[in-house]
Amino acid sequence: MPNYKNVQLIAYGVVTSAPTQILPDTAAPNSYTADARARATRLCDVADWVRTNNTAALSDPSTLKVFVAPEFYFRYGGPSDPPNTLEDSYPNGELLLPNVNEEILKPRFGKKEYNDWLIIPGTMFWHKSAQDSGTTHPTYFNTVLALHGGTDTALTPEERNANADPMTVPTMGPSSTNQKALMSRIDYALNIDNRQWDAAINPMFQPILGDWEWWRWHTFKVHGVNGPTGHPLVFGLEVCLEHVKAYAGQVPQFGILRALRTSFPTWPEIDVHLVTSCGMSLQPAYGVEAQIGGYAIICDGMQPRSSKASWPTAAHDLVVDIDPTDQSHDTQAASTVQSVANVPANLQIGTHNPADAVAIWKPTLL
Repeated sequence: MPNYKNVQLIAYGVVTSAPTQILPDTAAPNSYTADARARATRLCDVADWVRTNNTAALSDPSTLKVFVAPEFYFRYGGPSDPPNTLEDSYPNGELLLPNVNEEILKPRFGKKEYNDWLIIPGTMFWHKSAQDSGTTHPTYFNTVLALHGGTDTALTPEERNANADPMTVPTMGPSSTNQKALMSRIDYALNIDNRQWDAAINPMFQPILGDWEWWRWHTFKVHGVNGPTGHPLVFGLEVCLEHVKAYAGQVPQFGILRALRTSFPTWPEIDVHLVTSCGMSLQPAYGVEAQIGGYAIICDGMQPRSSKASWPTAAHDLVVDIDPTDQSHDTQAASTVQSVANVPANLQIGTHNPADAVAIWKPTLL
């Protein structure tokens, strides 16, 4: 099992603030499975392109590469009939995402070339029908996925037994999923606020989305991924709004990981705090929850307002201090972009501005 000395962000910039069509116009309307499979394949192809064209920058086996795509990477882009069919949301993502993961993502990333990679392929926005939700309208979910690249990803019997203990940080094997805590006012569509359709406030799903397993899996270790001292690295993972708000109507507002720390002060410290988002930035006062000397990393898919803005929109910050009175974190930039390049035309997700791009950041010491 490697003891990693460094962590390195690879930010995959894709505009996800509006649906983008990846299927040809000739595709049958509402081809949800084909759309999701195309996006999964495209993400893997982009990762292959990054890896093979940046061998010098990514060759150090003591550096953990963290490849992050933005929230809503998996969002249906059409063609749709009628055009606004369920506002570009996949039906029954609880089946679709695992199938795409098992059939495409895990096999592609489960090769030795990805031994030192952790992949966050954004989220999938999906719904259950009104009939299956016990309501008069669909209910919406936003599911984040994490994958451990390489060939040594299977949990040991000891890790499986430890995962059964509810008061331990769980260890991830090849992959894991979790649900975003709250639906933002822009999640359904930029100009339509349908937060009342959020699964997190639906009586049928609320007990699941707020149970302890949901909370504890916002932090996790990864099989075989240890820090310089040989201890497992602890990761935290949040999706956009839950970085600053854990509950509906919450005052004061704290993110999921900060709320977890407040309720369980002895919960193990986070080494690397990851955020996938569309319209969020790292928030040291309310959200960042890595320990002093730890890192906070984000990749965001909101379309920049200015053509002069840096793209991809990402950050890799270091926690330098924590205020003991309110737990606000002081952070500073930990790294700078080493290289950035537009993705080749044949690997772009449809057409939008700016074009899909990948930024490789300089490694930082763990």
